[in-house]
Amino acid sequence: MVDDKNLNFNPDVPTLKQLRERLGLTQEEFGKALGIARNTISRYESGRHKQLKFSLAQMKRLVELMEQAGISIKDLPDDIE
Repeated sequence: MVDDKNLNFNPDVPTLKQLRERLGLTQEEFGKALGIARNTISRYESGRHKQLKFSLAQMKRLVELMEQAGISIKDLPDDIE
């Protein structure tokens, strides 16, 4: 979610991997929750996918998962790619 090499990096906003780990989910479980394949989650986490592309339904589910982890969508920076 956040590129720590980016000048706008905010250490208070978790990366996709940190969010997944905070929820106590494996890549497989996180992918199922979002309707995304485990290998796609792996590529997002490793940086091989540079731009996050979610459907509206996936975004809604991501927001629900973020709320479970105590993170608001409003906390995310506007320039996440």
